[in-house]
Amino acid sequence: MSTRSLYYTRAAMAAPAILFFVVTCIAGIRGGNNGGNYLIRGSSADEGEGDSKNSDNISTGDDELSLEYHHGHHKKSGRPQDNAEADSSFDFYAYSMSYQPEFCKENNEKFVGCQNPNESWQGQLTIHGLWPNRDDGTWPSTCSNEKLDISLLQDLSADLAQRWPNVKASSTSPGHEAFWAHEWSKHGTCSGLSQQDYFMTALDLLLKTPIIVKENYGSVVKREDLEKGYLGSDMSVFVCKHGYLSEVRVCFEKMADGAPGERVTCPQSILKEDSCGDEIKIASFDSSVTTAIK
Repeated sequence: MSTRSLYYTRAAMAAPAILFFVVTCIAGIRGGNNGGNYLIRGSSADEGEGDSKNSDNISTGDDELSLEYHHGHHKKSGRPQDNAEADSSFDFYAYSMSYQPEFCKENNEKFVGCQNPNESWQGQLTIHGLWPNRDDGTWPSTCSNEKLDISLLQDLSADLAQRWPNVKASSTSPGHEAFWAHEWSKHGTCSGLSQQDYFMTALDLLLKTPIIVKENYGSVVKREDLEKGYLGSDMSVFVCKHGYLSEVRVCFEKMADGAPGERVTCPQSILKEDSCGDEIKIASFDSSVTTAIK
């Protein structure tokens, strides 16, 4: 066979493969442009819908429901247990309270609850969570698959809105229940309490914020003065962001029936979460974008 004949024979044999490759490429381009499932691994399109938000700037994906929903829980210390269902035991409760003006400032007042805050939040911290903890710095997490039944909390709706608010979503938003659902799933299921008892107990435990916070709204307080209002340095933990008071955490004993009892000295695993200095700034809502609800 001549060299020219061999060339044409090989070209004819390769033609189907080349045609298939061209058709596949065209289909891939059209699929990508028209919403088809042709994604490059690692591209933004392959990362799911975690960044999608509704009109109230809240996502119901895991990113928004992480333990950093407000300010993080044990972000710098401790660890959850490896197998939550194997051991739901705990030694005490950590009780965390958030200062909403700081949270709103930290997030540039972008959430609906920051633009229409309750006036009481200027001088009263609100609930972040009631968390079963162990003395060694670990804590049980997601101890069952029991989902929050919001219908059980209808009688508590007004108290929850004021004292355990979800500022990321309005009351009519699909994501309005996300914060409470997360706290129940992650922590409440390990308490041994019913859903109603868990939320009612957390509401009842909310401490009155020392008047020094309201008196110094938008100003600065001395740490030692704030500590006096929370019964001393070993009875409270102050969490700051850029020098601003973000959270206050206290500890409650675990009673024989699993419910919280009296306030107790916090163990070192909680005390080391403190991040405030000798002077603590008290944030204020941005009056240029907010309308306070009295």
